[in-house]
Amino acid sequence: MRAIILAGGRGTRLNPLTQSLPKPLVPVFDRPLIFHQIDWLRANGVTEIVVSVGYLADRLLEALAIPVPGVRLRIVREEEPLGTAGAVAFALQGMRGSEPVLVIPGDALSDINLQSFYDAFSTAEEPMALIIHEVADPRGFGVVTTDGEGRVTAFLEKPAGYQGRGLVNTGIYAVRPESLAWDGARPRDFAYDVFPELVACRALRAYRAAGYWSDLGTLAQYRQAHFDVLDGVMDLPAARHRAASVKLAPSVRIVPPVWLGDQVVIEAEATVGPYAVIGSGSRLGPWTKVSHAILGRQVVLGAETRVEGAVVADDVMTQGPCRIAQDAAVGRAARLYWGSRVGAGERVPERYRVLAERHPAQGA
Repeated sequence: MRAIILAGGRGTRLNPLTQSLPKPLVPVFDRPLIFHQIDWLRANGVTEIVVSVGYLADRLLEALAIPVPGVRLRIVREEEPLGTAGAVAFALQGMRGSEPVLVIPGDALSDINLQSFYDAFSTAEEPMALIIHEVADPRGFGVVTTDGEGRVTAFLEKPAGYQGRGLVNTGIYAVRPESLAWDGARPRDFAYDVFPELVACRALRAYRAAGYWSDLGTLAQYRQAHFDVLDGVMDLPAARHRAASVKLAPSVRIVPPVWLGDQVVIEAEATVGPYAVIGSGSRLGPWTKVSHAILGRQVVLGAETRVEGAVVADDVMTQGPCRIAQDAAVGRAARLYWGSRVGAGERVPERYRVLAERHPAQGA
């Protein structure tokens, strides 16, 4: 099987994590998301992968320069945004063969059985199919309706007034290459250009898939995906990693579920958890508290710092006592000085310095 990963988006809703990092390289349990995706594709029988890059392409090119065993990996670069369908058509130009191709969004974390999806589509007649998945709150996605034969009848794009659970478009597609003829004259998008044409002639099939799927499009979804893995809702191999050289003071309190990276140091009277992911090389000072939060690599928390319901990127340092509140995010290499606070929902840009008086204080 062959697959295309659409990795060209800017990921603005994940700022400040994506301020200088493309979304597919955002870490999930200390490992860039795209490598989890490659493992998933490979486990489902995919042997050829094309990654379509755009925003901060050089970072992705550098990260993907290492050979991946068992997979032929190729990268194509969008010099200008081509749209989702345009990016797939562009990537297909370098792929030989006429068999269907899987298309994966660069922000999906999933264990859905792609082999079953591919096999079912291969025996169907439609030019394209998508995977739909049931979620508790579909208002941030596109709700998909189908007829009795599984063909898509409509898309309700991010319906604000929608009540209850709903079936949403995962962005995981199977495409017959000949169905995406495109002259390259302008960007072409699946949602706005291709799907309306296919729905009008009842030529787009939807498959409802079991398993886990999460769109890591927002900071809240990013945190929740980690928590889902901690709860065992999804089995992610990286989360089973047994950390090496961890140092915990005898008085440290660990409240499961918690995941610790390699060489983490946690000092006296600190409390970690529940629902805490601490990246490799991080150091939590005495009387610190971290719960319902994600900390990146090499984070240093000063004494009595509290991080609750937030995301803290790599190389952040705080003096104590600092507070990082619910739904806040702190960008890479930021500095929080003694007594400073990051309020609920606030986002601290990369390399900013935050003083006690107000946030943000000043750039680096």
